[in-house]
Amino acid sequence: MRLPTLTGGLARALAVLAALAVPAAHAQTNTPTISCPTTQVVYVAGSSAVRSFLTVVAPLLAQDTPAYSIVYQAQGSCTGVSAIYSSDPSKRVMKDIPAAAGRAANYAILLKSDGSAQECSLPTDGVLVDVGVSDVFASTCGVEAPTGVQISDYEGPIQPMTFVVPVNSTQKSISAEAAYMAFGMGGNKGTAAPWLDPSLFFVRNASSGTQQMIARAISVPADKWWGVDRGGSDGVRKNMKLLLDAASSEKAIGILSTDVADEERSNLRILAFQARGQKCGFLPDSTPFAKDKANVRDGHYPIWGPVHFYTRVENGLPTAAAGALVSRFAAPQLEQGLLEAIINKHLVPKCAMKVKRTSEMGALAPVTSGLRCGCFFDKVANGASSCTPCGGPGDCPSSAPSCNYGYCEQGG
Repeated sequence: MRLPTLTGGLARALAVLAALAVPAAHAQTNTPTISCPTTQVVYVAGSSAVRSFLTVVAPLLAQDTPAYSIVYQAQGSCTGVSAIYSSDPSKRVMKDIPAAAGRAANYAILLKSDGSAQECSLPTDGVLVDVGVSDVFASTCGVEAPTGVQISDYEGPIQPMTFVVPVNSTQKSISAEAAYMAFGMGGNKGTAAPWLDPSLFFVRNASSGTQQMIARAISVPADKWWGVDRGGSDGVRKNMKLLLDAASSEKAIGILSTDVADEERSNLRILAFQARGQKCGFLPDSTPFAKDKANVRDGHYPIWGPVHFYTRVENGLPTAAAGALVSRFAAPQLEQGLLEAIINKHLVPKCAMKVKRTSEMGALAPVTSGLRCGCFFDKVANGASSCTPCGGPGDCPSSAPSCNYGYCEQGG
């Protein structure tokens, strides 16, 4: 976290808060009672926002032949990217991080076949990271592949990023300009009301993909934000839920990926976001109560990008361990179990998107080819679809000739 130089009581208060901030993303603080597996395992490091999604992917890997487990450590998106891109061997190794000097412990976790998770102890010398998972493009983290090293980016589902407030806040939306005044100028002497108290800004740090992506949406560099680094998505979520009084709730604001925020709708409210040039704000969904991601899918809600699974490859192929995870996202048609897992975790499969982009917060382009799954997305996310059910292409009209995941679609 970076706190600008201030004078008086506010500076002292923020200095205390900074000292108490947890620097390890989504820190796992329970001392492990088991050892991490060392065979048939994929070692994954990076984004704290992706943990929830990985918990539903792990059971799919456990059903494979051969079966694989996932051992994951939340370190922040850019740290995960460095674990694959760095030419420094020490940065490519995942180790236990015990508590020390006010720093919270951050142990690896074993994601089990039943969807549960448990801290586990890594070997003393650590393990080589197989897959670095990131919410942002590697270029956003300022890295390049070392000479002679091949790295592949396997793009996963689309992940929206959001501003959130406690549910008893009266705030419903935020503009890019207001967010700039709050997170870039500490409230700017009242112009960003009610967000004027940086100690109630629940933020991350420059290694966070959530902060990196939103930083581009509001034109505040990710390492220049006002606020208190809460150590990870879980830290933001848990700390914001502790705000019960109306006065603090009204002044509080945080940032979360939509998969985390959607699971906290009874405690936190996602704000509509009005980008520069827009005449009004848009939620990720069509209404505050829907989970259809309609405004993400058509581009009206702008803060989103694909989850990235980075791994080193030889002759274009990943290792067997990395491939057990990343190859699932390389297939032109995702297996239905994975597709359902993506949707149920409030992310958007690329086949359900109507627009696409090829760089961080880059220009949008229409999706004009490839297999489509918007109808299946609607069925899983909303419980119903207006599309025609089908058992094969012969059941579909010429206007939607492809039978995809049980529904007639335009693209196949």
